[in-house]
Amino acid sequence: MKTGILVFDIGTTSVKTSIFEHRGIPLASVSVRYPTEYPKSGWAEQHPQKFWGAAVKAVQELVAKEPVLSANIVSIGLTGHMNGCLLVDKEGTPTHPALIHSDSRSIEECTFIQSVCKQDEIYRRTGNRIDEHLSLPKLLWVKKHRPEEFSRSSWFLNAKDYLRFRLTGELGTTDYSDASLTGAFKQTEKEWDTELIEALDLPYTIFPTPELATKQAGTLSIQAAELLGLKSGIPVSYGGGDAACATRGAGVSGMGEAYAAIGSSAWISTLSESPVPDPMMRMQHFLDLEGEQFNICGTVQSAGIALDWAQNLFAQEYKTESESYKDLEANLRKLPIGSWGVLFLPYLMGERTPHWDAYARGAYIGLSLSTDKYGLLRSTYEGVAFALADIMHVFKELHLLINRFTLLGGGARSTFWQEIMGEIFGMPLGIHPYPTEATAMGAALAAGISVGLWKNMQDAIECVGWKTGEVLPDPVHIEAYRKVYAIYRDVYPALRNMYRQLAEVRNIHA
Repeated sequence: MKTGILVFDIGTTSVKTSIFEHRGIPLASVSVRYPTEYPKSGWAEQHPQKFWGAAVKAVQELVAKEPVLSANIVSIGLTGHMNGCLLVDKEGTPTHPALIHSDSRSIEECTFIQSVCKQDEIYRRTGNRIDEHLSLPKLLWVKKHRPEEFSRSSWFLNAKDYLRFRLTGELGTTDYSDASLTGAFKQTEKEWDTELIEALDLPYTIFPTPELATKQAGTLSIQAAELLGLKSGIPVSYGGGDAACATRGAGVSGMGEAYAAIGSSAWISTLSESPVPDPMMRMQHFLDLEGEQFNICGTVQSAGIALDWAQNLFAQEYKTESESYKDLEANLRKLPIGSWGVLFLPYLMGERTPHWDAYARGAYIGLSLSTDKYGLLRSTYEGVAFALADIMHVFKELHLLINRFTLLGGGARSTFWQEIMGEIFGMPLGIHPYPTEATAMGAALAAGISVGLWKNMQDAIECVGWKTGEVLPDPVHIEAYRKVYAIYRDVYPALRNMYRQLAEVRNIHA
């Protein structure tokens, strides 16, 4: 009888619940959607109770579809979006909607933090620049603007930490990867920066205890098991942040290997034995699931979500069936590289790497009366790929040479987008055999290690041993995209000051 690992993956749009076999191969999966709310420009909130409701519904569906698999679960893994701010009281009840990774409302709080401790000093101590997408300024925003809710809060968590509480009853913990992207964690020492926390007049007790993602956190409680339709007592691992899990799910084990995860947001990451200093502080650092290596990562804030936005505006009729979606991309292939001179900047929720600009917003450049919806849509595909190329440019500047590159995430299923990215990056790309399961796969490997299925992450990756597909870019297209990308790189500097002026306009009408 096959043993299985159950994984919960909390995303921007849904909780995906998957079962993996003992070799790490996905067997079954169910996704249950829930809304993300955008009350104002730059705001992004979710209600944590809906994570749990979606998880329960997903497992119930899995149990009904795969009763034999579900009866042989030996471990439960967790992953979810990072650098959020989810506050709960001493009973674990949320006191405020969760401010998720894409929320950028805390610009003033970032300025305040830098008045207490300079940006370069924070970067030196924590491995990351202070930015409104991190947890620490979000926490300060809640304290300032929602004082009643803050006063009732006992713990600050991330998404997967809340779900682990609902599964086990264990509260007040996180893992090293999620702690790393708060802005208040000294990664090399693996401890909270108490000096910074105290200087900001935040209660140290609100910060959760960090643990290894590959360690067992507890077991499935009787109450949770009854709801889910599973047996109680199943070991539950601490789990890790989605980017950290994706790194291992992509099969990355060291320097020279990297991947791009194309979801609602997108990022490119590799592993290093030590932090990689960047004088311009463009890249993020966060600890690996085993707490020894460091992820060196750059993030594009709006990727798949930018494409969804554009399709909703310009091509709603193509969003209902997979075949019509292929028809859409077939039409887009007919357009020339550079979309007839139209460029798209995908900064719909501000941008992280390399600009770190919360004021930035999306833009189409080069429109004419001949521009149609296909030109706008193709330029959207290209614009997200150009934004990812900006991250690759930083990798090169930091002498992080990549010789194996893998695509994963929902966006990796599009062969059209695969080709565009390979041609813009100018290198062959491996395509993950389970592109939408890679993040959950990393969490499954961590959960398997927690119960002794594998000795460590390297052992787990070698055991899985999956093979990737490959996309070989056209050399002629590489050269054509190189010319367009050179123009793209000039657009943001030209608009930077205007973005700040437009932010003032938005604030007038807020």
